[in-house]
Amino acid sequence: MFLLIAALLWYGDKLGGRYTTEVVVPIEVRNDFSSKLWIEQPLGEVNCRVEGIGGKLMAYKLKMVDRAVIPMSQLTLVPVRGQDRVFRVDKSSLTGALAAAVKDLRIHEILDTALTIGVSPVEIRRMPVRSRIELGTARQYMLVDGIVFDPDSVAVRGPRVVLDSMEAVFTRRRKYKDLKASVAGRIDLEQRYGVLLSDKQVDYRAEVVPFTQHTLELPVRVDNMPEGMQATIVPSRVTVVVNVPLRAYERILEERLHACED
Repeated sequence: MFLLIAALLWYGDKLGGRYTTEVVVPIEVRNDFSSKLWIEQPLGEVNCRVEGIGGKLMAYKLKMVDRAVIPMSQLTLVPVRGQDRVFRVDKSSLTGALAAAVKDLRIHEILDTALTIGVSPVEIRRMPVRSRIELGTARQYMLVDGIVFDPDSVAVRGPRVVLDSMEAVFTRRRKYKDLKASVAGRIDLEQRYGVLLSDKQVDYRAEVVPFTQHTLELPVRVDNMPEGMQATIVPSRVTVVVNVPLRAYERILEERLHACED
């Protein structure tokens, strides 16, 4: 028992010392808005000669550490002859990026010889913001002019094939019930894998006002009638019920409204 305790104490003391050895550092190259290319496989491993405390080195040996995150813009890429989408990673830039990302080790040397990275060409497109906010009003209240976003569009950066499949950027879901007043706030945008957004949140506002109903008897007319053609309309008048904000009730003029058939 004393021998075991002595061995454990000796081993614990050794783990507190500093050593130089070879370890495999797991990395994640993260795409960002300032990089010119888009990495296809962001996860990888780099074999390095490092210096560090024994306990930390053992954690790397046992693969019990988090991945070191390296921004794509910190890497210098050199074209590979005959390859359009494969680049060689400059060792000095990777060494500096690793030194900044791995605080508990001192990077002496990267031992891997063939450091390559696969990338795709990227584009930046401006896309509208679309709402996933469900807004329910109380009885005799209505939403005026919909939900307004600021900004109403964001820059989306990513591979062309992904951007071609997108038409808009959507907000997170949010639900309101029985509103009797206008609402405003800030909401997150849904992050789609493979793209970056210039804004992660947008402001929104929705005007909710009391309304009354106005019933009109309107004549029906035909638009875009070809020359020489006549039409008989049955019925020739229809009843229209309009929800009108109280502030706009007096501005509803029957002669300005028409029921039309194309």
